[in-house]
Amino acid sequence: MGRILKAILGQLSFFTIIPSPSASLEEIAEFSFISPLMVGIITGIIDWFVVLLGIRLIGSLGALLLIPTVEIIRGFHHLDGLLDMGDALMVGKERRPQVLHDLQTGSGAIGLFLVYFSIFLIATLNLNVSNLWFFLPSEVLARASAISLLGLMKPIPGSYLGKVFHDKMRDKLFSIKFLLVQVFAILFSSPVLILAYVILLLVFYLMAKLVFDGMSGDIVGAIITLSFPIYLLVAEKTCYHYFIFQYSLTLP
Repeated sequence: MGRILKAILGQLSFFTIIPSPSASLEEIAEFSFISPLMVGIITGIIDWFVVLLGIRLIGSLGALLLIPTVEIIRGFHHLDGLLDMGDALMVGKERRPQVLHDLQTGSGAIGLFLVYFSIFLIATLNLNVSNLWFFLPSEVLARASAISLLGLMKPIPGSYLGKVFHDKMRDKLFSIKFLLVQVFAILFSSPVLILAYVILLLVFYLMAKLVFDGMSGDIVGAIITLSFPIYLLVAEKTCYHYFIFQYSLTLP
């Protein structure tokens, strides 16, 4: 198997628990710009199928199956990053890099988890129908947000994963890689979703810059985790593909 194909397929094994050929961290980092599209599409299809099956089997509450499905597919790794970031937000700036890497769970982690879970719960309870165009852009945008900032911002001290990904992204092809990530981000998105993407990208950039002064693997996981239900909520209300389909059903 070619090195490039192996590195591309390795995105799945790195960002999810989906079985796929593994690659070195450096190879995965070098081609991480493809992960929003590749991983996003596959996980988006899984999300859609689970919600579709859940709604058909047990009614609208079947959409709640999306919450454990998303976390299981991610192997709970991104959720761990969210919890670590929650704890880090509660301490002084000097201790934040250290808290990001410790194994303890404090009140900050619980608080940020409750914020995330509340948004996700609202988003799933609003799902009266399983439409693929709700899930594809949400998965792709969440990952594009994190990968974009990983390339733009320097790693925080002590973040080996952040340094490897940043260095591999910031090569001579960085402009092309960054542009491709943005193309992937808007590929399945409505205008309102694109606006939400720009706003969240700015919010997360300012947070990472002012609070942590850089990026790390935990912050990447936190961004993917927290932004996904927000994008999903926006997609449910603004997905023009869905509304065009609904309108077409009313035509004679």
